[in-house]
Amino acid sequence: MTLASVAATSWRMSRGSRVGVAMLLTILVASYLIPALSTYDPLRGAGIPLRPPSSEHLFGTDNLGRDVFTRTFAATRLDTSLALAGVSIPFVIGTLIGALLGTTRNKLVSSVVSTLIDGINAFPLLVLVIGLVAAFGPGVKGLLIALALTNWARYAKVARSRSMVVREQDYIQATSVLGYSRGRTLFRHVIPNVSAETVAYALSDLVIVIITIAGLSFLGLGVRPPTAEWGAMISDGRLYLRQAWWVAVFPGLALSWTGVAIALIAEGVARRQRAEL
Repeated sequence: MTLASVAATSWRMSRGSRVGVAMLLTILVASYLIPALSTYDPLRGAGIPLRPPSSEHLFGTDNLGRDVFTRTFAATRLDTSLALAGVSIPFVIGTLIGALLGTTRNKLVSSVVSTLIDGINAFPLLVLVIGLVAAFGPGVKGLLIALALTNWARYAKVARSRSMVVREQDYIQATSVLGYSRGRTLFRHVIPNVSAETVAYALSDLVIVIITIAGLSFLGLGVRPPTAEWGAMISDGRLYLRQAWWVAVFPGLALSWTGVAIALIAEGVARRQRAEL
């Protein structure tokens, strides 16, 4: 979902969802403007290490003298971009597989793939991602591969359940009478009805993926230093919480702000879907 589509549909959402849209747009706009307009490089020292918040450094400086204000909003752009990619790839793969699985009449294929989906979903996401990141190597590439290989199963489960309902509808039955190919029926009639639910799930999942990305970076398995990233910044700041609380607190607040904003939007979309059923 793009920023334009979020803004265009926000008027139909609840008050809480509108607040979420406003919060999300605010921090996303700031993530592009502040690093571009700042005189400080988010990757290089710009002053005295561990300097408290002041008019010169609004969020203070970290242990290497880097401006925490600039780094926090540079990290916002990176984390939200990674989370969007980490959700979009499994969303597309899982929705397609789930729709195919829910409409197939082949019991063997359905049984095998369903067992694989349930097996993946039986394990906590973070545990699987940590194991795969360790196998593929830390960094952005390994992180996105790990999310793609694990998170698709959750979308597939949602899409499978919905497509099994959709395939029994009269308009789907009519497509076979009209001689439509299976591909045309799937992409023009099944997936559009299935994707409405997987989109709603994707919004909720976006919060989990953002926290997962930050958590892996906190553990040293995600984005590599000196790149500005929330989890890595919090990890660096935890060593100085007593004498320099700002190093960890401000990235943590940005993470919380973004998570709450997306959660409010997701709740509004879920309520609207329930009302339409």
